[in-house]
Formats: sequence, structure tokens, C-alpha cells
Amino acid sequence: MTASAPFFTVVMATWGRGRHILPSIQSVLEQDFRDFELIVVGDACTDETEAMVTGLEDPRVRWLNLSRRVGSQSGPNNAGIAAARGEFIAYLGHDDIWAPSHLSAVAEASRADPTVDFIVSGLIDHLPNDLRGGWIYGLATEAPAPRRHHYPPSCFAHRKAVIDVIGPWQRPESLSAPVDVDFLERAAAAGLRFRSTGVVTVHKFSAAARYLCYVQPNAEEQEAMLADFRSPGHAARVEAIIAEARRCGTYMTAFARDFSHRAAGEELAKSTIRRGILRPALQELGRGAVIRQLPGPCGLDWLYRPFLGIRLHTRNPRPRFLLPFTANGPVRLSIRVVHPDRAAFGPMALSCNGETVTAHPGAIRRSLWGWTARYEAVITLRPDAASLVEFQLSEAQRRKRRIATLDIGLGIGRLRLRPA
Repeated sequence: MTASAPFFTVVMATWGRGRHILPSIQSVLEQDFRDFELIVVGDACTDETEAMVTGLEDPRVRWLNLSRRVGSQSGPNNAGIAAARGEFIAYLGHDDIWAPSHLSAVAEASRADPTVDFIVSGLIDHLPNDLRGGWIYGLATEAPAPRRHHYPPSCFAHRKAVIDVIGPWQRPESLSAPVDVDFLERAAAAGLRFRSTGVVTVHKFSAAARYLCYVQPNAEEQEAMLADFRSPGHAARVEAIIAEARRCGTYMTAFARDFSHRAAGEELAKSTIRRGILRPALQELGRGAVIRQLPGPCGLDWLYRPFLGIRLHTRNPRPRFLLPFTANGPVRLSIRVVHPDRAAFGPMALSCNGETVTAHPGAIRRSLWGWTARYEAVITLRPDAASLVEFQLSEAQRRKRRIATLDIGLGIGRLRLRPA
């Protein structure tokens, strides 16, 4: 670390990411603007994350760890700001990736307007499993309005002195809005000035769209993006994603910012369930178990509320389901499946904890949903932790039919587990 203060302090809040944080850190260390420090702040981490960060032995990187968990980026962000030496604070999510030109684009925008308080860069919020229509944020031909558009923290930076004007990041249990929305709302209310770089330099892999991503984290998408930067045609691929977002209506869309109907802390509670941080107590399978479909936030995988005991698939072609049981031997999994088209009831590929198996349907019968069958497969549960089942849906199984006001496709009912 240089003796003089750096231009940027990069704050990376983290929890539960372990070794999978390394691609995000690498995207910071490979910035072509070199005048920065990186502070990685754990939210009372107890896993391998500290060893991963300190093992880099890079003088630009510091590790801090909170003594008590906050459950949100707000606590680590405040700790990082308190320890920051830079003039500008930039944030990077522990599962997001910066293009090598990100900090230089932000620095250039700040030099172009020395009175600006916030710099916003273009961001692509990628959907999982190659779903089309990723969301585009942060691109604007004029000063962006934080009350109209959403800016994930990975795409904005602000002068450190901003905190003296609007105060620190707030604790999530005290808010009805997400902590980043509240932060920007307070900045807008204080009349602080925003400016856009006008270019995409941030790639977000939102945990909100990746159901149960904290149960078994991985960094495949982040590693692929780092490789994409080095591959010919990267700029053209970015432009193609932007053009697709314009066609899909996901380009710089207006953002509804009224969260008054939500209770304080509700956003935090839903987020911890959706990500798989808060999950049912782990149990031994014993002679068997039945899992019923209950309401809950499932990202892009399943509708929030089951209908008549059936949870309907939404967009993700590889939706997940949590099995909060342990077992030491093979387990027979049985799943009730419904679909409006009989042709959808072919063999179904499943992945349990990364091991692919094929589930086969029993007798296919007519039902209220069109058709129904019970699929069975033999899987292996983890002996000491919850397991993830991932449905690898075929095109026919993903297909939906418009019925009344709903697009109905594949749905699942009760799951049964028993020793094989």
C-alpha cells in the first residue's frame, strides 16, 4: 500500500462466499486504473473467506471482519468506509465483476465534473442459465435520476464526504426499502449530484435471481465473465445484450420506489429465505419424509404462492429445490409433477448436489392441471448439510400454455424421500 492516500477505496462486503469470492477480487486487481485500495469486509465470517483474502498477499488488499453479523451489506459497507483512505468510495458485490476499465471510466467522469457527488456506471444484471433479457442500469445521456432508476451498489461510487451529508448505510431491520435504495433516496433528497460514465463496465450476477445460491455457492459465471473480457468480440457481445434489453423492455426501466406497504425488515427476511441463508432446520431422514409446497420467495424458479398444493415453475430453466435432510445411503426421491401438455412427461434430468440422475414418470393421468404423474429417482443426500435438487428442464417441460389469466407450465407438488 502506498504511503499517500489512494484515489479510490473499493469496499467489498461479504458473507458465505468462501473461495468463490476470488474472481470478484481478481476483477478489482486487474483494473487499468491502479490508484486504489481494496477493503474486503466480512459480515462476521467464520468460513474460509479470510484465508482466501489474506492468502493473496497483495499490499492493496485489506481484510476486516465484523464481530457481530448484521445480515446485510450495510454493516460491512460502514466499516469499510470508516477504514477508507480514498477520496472516492466504490462498491463491488462479492459475486459481481468489473471490467478492467471500470475505475478509469469512473475517474474520468469525476475529472470531467469536479462538483459531482456520485458517479454511476453502466451495469448488466445477467439472468441465470443464459436466460435472455438481462436488466441494464446506469446508462444515461444526462445526469441520472436516482428516484427514477435503480442503481445496484456495484455500479456507483461516491465521494467519501457524502457520508457526512446523508449519514451511514442504515440497518436493514429498520427499513421497509432495500438498504441500497434507502441510501440513494437520501442522496437524492439531499440534492447530491449524479453523473453517468455512459458505458457498461459492471456485470452483476444477482443473488436475488439465483434461488438458494448461498446453499452451495460457485463462481462459474464470474470466472466465465473474466474469460470473456479476454476473448475477441467482448464489446460486440455487450452491445448485443444491450440491444436485446431494449427489445425486451429491460433497458433503463423506471423503478417503483414506494416500499411504504412493506413492514420494516420485511425485505431482509425475504432476501435471507430466497438466497438460502435462512432455511429449515436440518434433520436426519430416518424412515422418510414428505415435503409440502409452502409460500415463500423463490426468485426466478417458482411462483411465490402454491396453488392447490402445486408450485408453478416461472422462468429459470434449471429451477432448484432444497432438501433439508441428511442420509448416509441412497435415497428414493418421488415428486408429483403436473403439466398442461402430456408430451412434457418424458424422462426428467435432475442434479442433486452436482450429481446428475434421471427421474422417470409413473402412470400419467388426467388432472385439474391437464396431466399429472409421479416421478422417481434415486439420489444421494449430503451426510452433514442440506442438499439441492436442480431440475434440468427440457424444452417441452419448460413450455407454457395460457389458461385464463395465467401462463401454466410445469408444477411440482409433494416431494417424498425414503431410504432406497
